[in-house]
Amino acid sequence: MFVDTHVHLWDRRASDLGYQWLDGDDFPFGELVSIRAPRFSVPELRAEGRLAGLRKVVHASAAFGAPDPVAETAWLQALHEETGWPNAAVASCDLAAPDAAAQLDRHGAHPIFRGVRDMREATILADPAFRRGYRELGRRGGLFFHTVGLEHIGQAVDLVRAEPDAVFVLDQAGMPLDRSAETFAAWERGLRTLAAEPNTLCKISSLGMVEPDWTPDSRRPWVLAPIEAFGPGRVFCGSNWPVERIYSSYTDVVAAFELAVTDLSPGEQAAVLHGTAEAVFRI
Repeated sequence: MFVDTHVHLWDRRASDLGYQWLDGDDFPFGELVSIRAPRFSVPELRAEGRLAGLRKVVHASAAFGAPDPVAETAWLQALHEETGWPNAAVASCDLAAPDAAAQLDRHGAHPIFRGVRDMREATILADPAFRRGYRELGRRGGLFFHTVGLEHIGQAVDLVRAEPDAVFVLDQAGMPLDRSAETFAAWERGLRTLAAEPNTLCKISSLGMVEPDWTPDSRRPWVLAPIEAFGPGRVFCGSNWPVERIYSSYTDVVAAFELAVTDLSPGEQAAVLHGTAEAVFRI
């Protein structure tokens, strides 16, 4: 069984949400032409994941061009009611905006809403206006997702210490941008520094974007390091599908996660592959 905590769904024919990132030529990790379908939704995801044990999915915000960020959550809620997927959604919301609390309330009116993903530079974490919104998210029991980056781990630590009641999720395992030994050592230190804070979690995802020719062996240490830092009860996995289709098949991605954790106990394997995600996202 696999619970995928990082998928993107869209239907560009029926929605005015806006997915401009799919049309641009500036995606830094490869060409998106192969995934520019008018629709990638539940039927397509089920077809690709059916032999990989995929049972539940969490949607990561994808409608970055939407005038109203809550429109994507509303669309996903309707999709969930129609198909059963996604089981939960992480949305876009500018926590620094004056109406951040109102936006969160509107997101929260949809039962699949679980938190907010922020794609901006990590310098936003120190902004007082952002911190007010972050506090509001924490009061509502929402999760906050940010990639951070190696050079900003200290800012993330400062944030989570200042707001101990909110839960910070290191998105995409911090997105280390190369596979050198030096980067791995610095990244591993950063993981352990953030993991020392009890109100933090880690999502392991998007590993193919900087290693398009990956193998299960080359990927294994990059899966295990977050598990070793945070523990199986504080990590979960995501495919970043269908973006990762540029480099892989869906079955390959899930198999790589499964192979990476074969030396863990059965209970630990279950936690990493589905149990922790089910508990954290309440699905």
